[in-house]
Amino acid sequence: MDNGKFIHCRNCGAVHHVTGFDKAPNYSLIAGQTNESPADDWRAFMIQHAGHRLEALKALGEQYFPIGSAADPMAVGFFAVTNGQEEFLLRRYRISINEPLRFEPIAGRLGEPVLALEIQEREIRKELKQRFRWAPGQALNDEKIDLIIALIRDAAIGVDTRSAAEPSYADDNVSYVALETPVKDALLKQCARHFSPAEVEALRGFVETHIDGGDVMALVLRRRFSIEEGVGS
Repeated sequence: MDNGKFIHCRNCGAVHHVTGFDKAPNYSLIAGQTNESPADDWRAFMIQHAGHRLEALKALGEQYFPIGSAADPMAVGFFAVTNGQEEFLLRRYRISINEPLRFEPIAGRLGEPVLALEIQEREIRKELKQRFRWAPGQALNDEKIDLIIALIRDAAIGVDTRSAAEPSYADDNVSYVALETPVKDALLKQCARHFSPAEVEALRGFVETHIDGGDVMALVLRRRFSIEEGVGS
C-alpha cells in the first residue's frame, strides 16, 4: 500500500503511515468559504511522540481484506510488516469516512491462504430461468436446470486452482477462472447423455456466450486467510 512505510511508537502503540500526502493541506468550510490550512502529519506525529521509542516498519507485501478491497476506504485490512527483527500485523480500519485511517499493531501473522473454486450457481440458475430458451422458445423447467447445475459443478472439479484468473475489482479475495476448452468439451459431452442434440447445441451457445471475464459461466476462485494472533517471528 503506497510506499509501505510506517512509524511505530513502541511506548503507546500508535502507528503513522508515511505517504506523499503527509504535507497535504487541511480544508474547512466556514460561512460558505473554503479555508486552507497547512499540515505536516509526519512532523506532528514526531512531535507528539518525542522522547518515545520509535521504530520504522516496512510492509512485506502480504495483505488481506476479509470483506471488500483495498480500494474501499471503509474496508478493514491486515498487513504483514517488519521492523527488521520481528514480523507482525497491522490492522487498518476507519471509524467513519470523515476520519483518517488508523493502524493497530497485532502480534500475529497471516496463515496460509485457502483456495476454493466454485460455480456461480445463483447467477447461472437466474440466467437459465429468465433468459435461456430451448428451440422453439420453450423455457427450462426446474428439474432440467437442477441437472445442468449438477453437470457444471461436476465439470468444475477438474479445473486447476492454479489456472490464470481475472481479479475482481470489488473483492480482493475473488478471482474469475474461465472454463478452458477441455473442461467445456467435457461438460457438453456429459450434457449429450441427458439432452437431445438440438438441446446440447443450445447449451453450447449458452456456455460460449457466458464464458468470458466474470460472466456467469466463469468459475469463482475464493481466497481466505486465517489471522493467527500471538504468532510471530
